[in-house]
Amino acid sequence: MRTDHHPLPGVGTLHLLHAADGHHVGILQHADERRELVVYDPADPDTRQTGVLLTAEEARVLAGVLGVDGPTVHCARLDRYADRVAVLQVLIGAVPSAAGRSPADAAVDGAVVAAVVREDEVIAPPDRRLRLRPGDVVVVVGRPDAALEMIDHLTAA
Repeated sequence: MRTDHHPLPGVGTLHLLHAADGHHVGILQHADERRELVVYDPADPDTRQTGVLLTAEEARVLAGVLGVDGPTVHCARLDRYADRVAVLQVLIGAVPSAAGRSPADAAVDGAVVAAVVREDEVIAPPDRRLRLRPGDVVVVVGRPDAALEMIDHLTAA
C-alpha cells in the first residue's frame, strides 16, 4: 500500500492510502485534531463517496483494530523543485519499525538522507552508526520517487 500526505491549508492534513486493488481511502486529520475517514470512488479518485467523522476514542479503537499504535511517520514537509528534486522532512514516530534503524539502511539510487535533526542538534550528514529515535526528523533529498521510496524503506514494518 502506498501512502501520500497532503497538507490542506486551513483544514489539516490528508493521509491518502492507495490500496493494491485500486481503492483510495483517506484519513483527514483536521487542524483541531479531529479525524475523518474518507472513502473515494474507485473510478474517480477525486470523488469522495462517503466520510465518517471519528472521535479521538473511535480513532484509537480503529487503530487498535488495524493493529497499530498510531502513525509511524508524519511527513512534516514536502517541497518539490521543477518536479525533479524533492526535499522531505519526516518525523519518526514512536512505533518501533523506524526507531532503531540506521538511515544508511535505506539506500536508494537517486536519494540521500541529508540530515537527521535530533532535538536541537542537526546531524549532517548522518553516519552509519546513527540509529533513529522517536522524535527524530529525517531530511531526504532526491528525485521525488526515490525520496518517497527511501522514506518507505526507513519506515517499513
